[in-house]
Amino acid sequence: MHDDFPRAFSQTFRVRYDECGPGGWMRASAHLRACQEIAFAHSDAVGFPLAWYEHNRFFWILRRIRLVLHHLARYGHALTYTTRVQGARRMLARRRTTVRRESDAATVATCIADWIFTSDGTRAIRIDDALVRAFPAFTQPIAPIPLVEVAALAGAARRSVAFRTTDLDDMRHANHTVYVDLCDDTITRAGTSATDAATAHPRTYDLLYHSAAAADDALVDVAWAATGAWHYRLERPDGTLVLHGRLAPEEGSTNDA
Repeated sequence: MHDDFPRAFSQTFRVRYDECGPGGWMRASAHLRACQEIAFAHSDAVGFPLAWYEHNRFFWILRRIRLVLHHLARYGHALTYTTRVQGARRMLARRRTTVRRESDAATVATCIADWIFTSDGTRAIRIDDALVRAFPAFTQPIAPIPLVEVAALAGAARRSVAFRTTDLDDMRHANHTVYVDLCDDTITRAGTSATDAATAHPRTYDLLYHSAAAADDALVDVAWAATGAWHYRLERPDGTLVLHGRLAPEEGSTNDA
C-alpha cells in the first residue's frame, strides 16, 4: 500500500534468479512484468479485480512504453514499485511506475505506459465510467507520446521469428513484455557495441505497439544503429508493423509523459 492510496499504490518484490540475465542484472522485461502486476493489484485494491474485467469483457491493451533503467538491480534486491494513473484521453490511459531499491532508496527504473481500453481486446472504447469514478486522475488530459519511425538501414540483417505458445497471455496474444525480450535478443546479436547498449545502465527503451501477434504468426525483425541509438522493427512479411522502437544507452526523459 502507499500513503497516498488510492491515487498511488506500492508493492515490494524481491528479484528472482530467473529474472536475471548474463552478468546477474535484472532484465528489462522483468521490470515490465512487475509493472503489469502492480497495475492489476492497484485496480483490484480499489474494487476492480481481474474477474470484473473478464465478466465485462474489458481488456487493457498496451500502446506505448518508455522504460528508463537508471541503475542495476540484481538477484535478491528488494524493489518497491509505486504506480499512479497520470491521466487519460478517451480510450487511452497513462500510468507512471517508479522502482526504488529498498536498501538505499535509489531509483532503479521509471516506466511510462499508455494503455488502450478495449472491448474483448479488439475494439477500442471509452474508459468505463465506473473506472473513472474510482481513478479521478482519468479526468486529467494527456497527449499521445510520438515515436518517429526510422527507416531501416540498407543491408541490415532481417530474421524470421515467431512467438511460442508459452509467450501468450489470457487473450491469446503475445504478452507485451515478450516483445522486449525479442528486441533485446535481436539487438544483442548484432555485435559487441549492440551488446553494450542492451546492457548499459542507464538505458532507455521507447516502444510503440501497433498490432497484436499470436503464436506461430510469421514475423520478421530487424535492428540497426543510427542517430546514437539502436532501432528495432517487428513486422509481418508484407511490411505491416507490429512494433517499432529504439534503445538508447542514456537516461531518457520521463518529464514530458
